[in-house]
Amino acid sequence: MTLVYLPDSEPGPESVALAPSPPTLAGLRVAVLDNGKPNADVVMTAAAEALARRTGATVSVITKKGPRGESANAAVPCDPDIFATVVAEADLVITGAADCGSCTAYSVTDAIEFEKVGRPAVVATTTHFETVARTLSSSFGLPDTRLLVLPHPIGGTDAATLTAWAEAATDRLIALFTGAGAS
Repeated sequence: MTLVYLPDSEPGPESVALAPSPPTLAGLRVAVLDNGKPNADVVMTAAAEALARRTGATVSVITKKGPRGESANAAVPCDPDIFATVVAEADLVITGAADCGSCTAYSVTDAIEFEKVGRPAVVATTTHFETVARTLSSSFGLPDTRLLVLPHPIGGTDAATLTAWAEAATDRLIALFTGAGAS
């Protein structure tokens, strides 16, 4: 049997691979890339700090993804200068919060761009948007995008609760970065 492939089909998404996972996180630098959603900085910074305490990593960058590290529209890609800063100053990236439709799309997009340049990146999302994040990850060419799924909602939840959620998710966050767990 001979198979004939038509060369005129619609192109699929560019296939992307995860950046290599480090075997240990000790000594690595962690960036928090905040898209400006309410409480995104609170929960992701708490997660990064908990990860650092447990592993010997350091939190090296906490920034919003807009120009000059200022607040941005969550539904846009990371500013190129901020992207370059994160790549230069961090080995690992936590980005988000992906707790709505358009911010989930761009959080996944940002994470994929970091993976392309060799920086393992985790998207902080919520139980309500996990399916959206997984669908977008597949559509954008990286079905195995690293997702840290937290309870919903992040916005409107008090800081103590967000910190508790972040700390409870530390084992999962470590596994996502080291490749010890499925995405």
